[in-house]
Amino acid sequence: MTEAISSHHNEENQQSPLAGLLKSHPETAFDYLEFRFIAAGMSAQMAAERASEKERARITRAFETVVAASEMLDTSAEYEADREFHLSIYAASHNAVMEHVMRNVFVMLHQDVFYDRRQFHGRAGVRELLLRQHKAIYDAVMAREPERARRAAENHVLYIRDTLQESRVAEQRAAVALRRSGRASLVQMNDVET
Repeated sequence: MTEAISSHHNEENQQSPLAGLLKSHPETAFDYLEFRFIAAGMSAQMAAERASEKERARITRAFETVVAASEMLDTSAEYEADREFHLSIYAASHNAVMEHVMRNVFVMLHQDVFYDRRQFHGRAGVRELLLRQHKAIYDAVMAREPERARRAAENHVLYIRDTLQESRVAEQRAAVALRRSGRASLVQMNDVET
């Protein structure tokens, strides 16, 4: 058992060649989010239909941990709680392939392969919005409302995509402004010398 835990820990700390390739191409973040849109929606829908009482209890515990981590304003705890919440839903979908794939995807997320998750928590109101989105997913799964669960999960992923796009546009604007200010400084230096 200890070897299995140690092996799992080592897997999370080692980056696969695929992860390295994906990280070197920032545009793959949107490929990931496109895939996650489908997987998250389908798994939430299936979890609402298929979750056993034991799985529903696991989802509830995971959601309660999300709430507690959000209230503590502990970003590391929030990441881990978010991971466990989503994985509990993937497990409750009763689709072993989806659960396995998403478990591996979450390892890459932990390594910030697709994007730096801290980008989201630095923005005003994000923490509260993410908590409301998680609650919407949780409520729909617990109410056994598959379509509502699917829409809530899809909306969550769309929000992440939109926030990432806004963040990247802001970074590009800042880079352009920095380059322009650098050129302006050079022009000013040339004017002083002449």
